Amino acid sequence: MKRALLFLAIPTMAWSQSVPDLIRKTDALDAKNRNAEALVVIQQADQLSPGNVEILYRLAKQKAQLMLDAKSSAERKQLGAEALDAAQRAVAADPKSAEAHLSLSIVYGRLAQDESARRKVELSRLIRDEAEIAASLDPKEDYAWHVLGRWNYEMANFNAVLKALAQAIYGKFPDASNEKAVEYLEKAVALRPDRVVHQIELGRAYLAIGEKDKARAALEKGLSLPSVAKDDNETKERGRKALSQLN
Repeated sequence: MKRALLFLAIPTMAWSQSVPDLIRKTDALDAKNRNAEALVVIQQADQLSPGNVEILYRLAKQKAQLMLDAKSSAERKQLGAEALDAAQRAVAADPKSAEAHLSLSIVYGRLAQDESARRKVELSRLIRDEAEIAASLDPKEDYAWHVLGRWNYEMANFNAVLKALAQAIYGKFPDASNEKAVEYLEKAVALRPDRVVHQIELGRAYLAIGEKDKARAALEKGLSLPSVAKDDNETKERGRKALSQLN
């Protein structure tokens, strides 16, 4: 009887050890922006442990990251749909996971880039809502504060057409401001001052409220940091453009 129980336990032990190993390997590849390889690894983990929130939000991230490398609009659209599915399944698997809600917010943001003006505004509500949930579940989640800061900045600087759309979709124009953008982005920077995107976007928000000295300091700090994230070089271009307005 004991031998039978031991035999049954062996696959379970192998299962529990292999999934964490695959997750660690995924994170290591992701840190190097080797997203295609990371996707293959996390898909293996998903086969071993379907419905695992730790796997699903990582799966969503890799799909969303690969959208940046898509060779066609059709490929990008397919990756976006798959990223959205994984992020939604992550939230369903664990509604208390800040990472799951954040992944869904980020995927909505990535999808919005390819949508019409009206759909962008519709998605903006979902982006904000999921980021707010993530921040409430884990106040140390720096990207949640970043998303909320960016949401405020983008909404506050909408043109007249987009503001009219937002008012129609939200019922009234959302309570968004550049001052709130600064508040949230300062939180993101306080948590992770080493992230290029936090510093650059904080600098742009400072510039929007006329805090030129603070804007210069944040922008120069962001530009001085090494490019680590997949889109850091693109972010730095926005930073240089903003800095040129101060020179």
